[in-house]
Amino acid sequence: MLKIFSLILLVSAAPAAAGEIADAGQAAEKLAAEGKFDETFQAIETAREKLWDQSPLIFRKTLFVASDPSGFGIFDMRETNVFKRSEPLIIYTEPFGFAYGRDGQMFVIDMALDFEIRDAAGASIAAQENFGSWTLRSRVANKEFMGKLNYDFSGLEPGDYEVTTTVRDKNSDKLASFGMKFKLLP
Repeated sequence: MLKIFSLILLVSAAPAAAGEIADAGQAAEKLAAEGKFDETFQAIETAREKLWDQSPLIFRKTLFVASDPSGFGIFDMRETNVFKRSEPLIIYTEPFGFAYGRDGQMFVIDMALDFEIRDAAGASIAAQENFGSWTLRSRVANKEFMGKLNYDFSGLEPGDYEVTTTVRDKNSDKLASFGMKFKLLP
């Protein structure tokens, strides 16, 4: 619990996050001191929601995994970024700061995906817009959302590459990219 309060207090010290977030953090601290833990968690959630809305789209975790992840935080680590040409590149990522659309009572997470691949010299050798999407419909505004990518670059020659994935939030004007370097073996 102290870690959460410390995080809220550290964040609330930043000029861009001052005001409502700091107020919610102070309210949470007061409620916890009074032993009102249900209300404390609600105050913390209010601060988190305000911070989430102010945040750009970011990726807190982006890594190659050994197999398809089965959920948020549920994945098998891949120890290397070296692949046989016949292997798919599976990427797990945790986007944060995205917005929500609404469809009746449902919250909708909806993101479009683009990619570009560059060779070791930095030359662009392939790109595609709207090659995929991440979508989730839920009765709650899920924050624990993971994105999975399966890239098949079996048509490329062996060598060193970087794939950059751009994620466009369809519910806002937020967008962000992340790059992953990898090596293809014959």
